[in-house]
Amino acid sequence: MSTSSLTHPQFKRLLDEASPASDRIWLLALTIGIATTLIAAYFFPYPASPSGKFWAYAGLLLRSGLYLSAKETLRGRGGELLYRLFLLGLVAGSFELLVDWGLIHWVSRGQLVYLSGNDVVLLGSPVWMPLAWACVIVELGYPALRLFGLFERKMEGRNAAVLASLFVGLGAGVTVGFYEYFAFKAGWWKYLPARAMLGDFCALYIPLGEFFMFLFILPIAARALRESDRPLSAALAGGFRFALAIAGGYTAAYFLLESGS
Repeated sequence: MSTSSLTHPQFKRLLDEASPASDRIWLLALTIGIATTLIAAYFFPYPASPSGKFWAYAGLLLRSGLYLSAKETLRGRGGELLYRLFLLGLVAGSFELLVDWGLIHWVSRGQLVYLSGNDVVLLGSPVWMPLAWACVIVELGYPALRLFGLFERKMEGRNAAVLASLFVGLGAGVTVGFYEYFAFKAGWWKYLPARAMLGDFCALYIPLGEFFMFLFILPIAARALRESDRPLSAALAGGFRFALAIAGGYTAAYFLLESGS
């Protein structure tokens, strides 16, 4: 893993600005996401109720508002870090619409099927999917950065990066498994039968793919965050790189679990 971006002064500045205040915003957004998903899954599941979709939008809009406003409300205290991670995630989530199309139409087993009723659709996905990816990328990318900062105080930088990436990759695989279950309960989407399934609600290549892709969030985010003089173009480039990691992660996982006759 290249460490040039991880030692860049501008990246280190943003990493050093992270504070208990930015931790609280991250935790609040994460809690909102969990709460609204559980409300949709257990009180308003589709098609019994159309209101589960309301809770999907409500949770994502609230979380997005927290991350977008953090740049001003937490100036010098980690707000810019959250804000720029969110921009990177929004770009990656927009490109992920192309990946979703492949999961819907191009795989032979474990196809993704959205169950959003009359929701607005972009290509083949609900219109809120880029926001969902943006929030997830912040909520997993931010801990990767914080863990790297913590580990770097106790070990060589490359080892700290590898350890932080492994922790977050494993965390992504586990948490996405739970999220897929609640999304299925809410009636947002499902997967057709695959060779390897996680219960009866998720093709196993999905959480494994999440593990693979989030191994790369730390170097990709660091490379984008170091470009403080051109944050928009850095977010576009970084988001595109992570979209490639998303596509590569799912492809590798699908090949490992579903290839063959």
